[in-house]
Amino acid sequence: MERRQFLAVAGSVAAAGCAGVTLRDSSSTDGDDPDTSLTVDDAPATDAASDDAASTPTPAAELEILSTASGTIEAGFQLQLYDDLRTVHERTRDLDYGERAYLSGRLAEDTDYLFDLSVDGSLLVERPIYAGERVVLEIADRHTVRLVERRLL
Repeated sequence: MERRQFLAVAGSVAAAGCAGVTLRDSSSTDGDDPDTSLTVDDAPATDAASDDAASTPTPAAELEILSTASGTIEAGFQLQLYDDLRTVHERTRDLDYGERAYLSGRLAEDTDYLFDLSVDGSLLVERPIYAGERVVLEIADRHTVRLVERRLL
């Protein structure tokens, strides 16, 4: 029964993630329509600064995993590109109580990822990590992972 519930939740999260990417992608192309865009003569001086900000790339996501489980656990991390599910990073390491793992250095600007976290060989988390998002996960025990922080950068 637990596996069925997990698959149902994972499917819901994946569907919500796809909808979020679609909404974000469709909203980013609204300014590209030449019929609705302002010309240089029509644009107020403040719009030029906001256009420069819109052309800057979305910052890379930040991903941190904290262990508050007693003892040592074996944590497995896998990062896949969200678009084609190509694995770009995979590692298993031991985490002691209070130890943190930072995966932010593995994440690129303007790139969305699918992140898998397994503890002692059991997959506990499979979720999208979007560019410009900060996510902190806490491994409470061998069966529980909590979302500590999720915000836009």
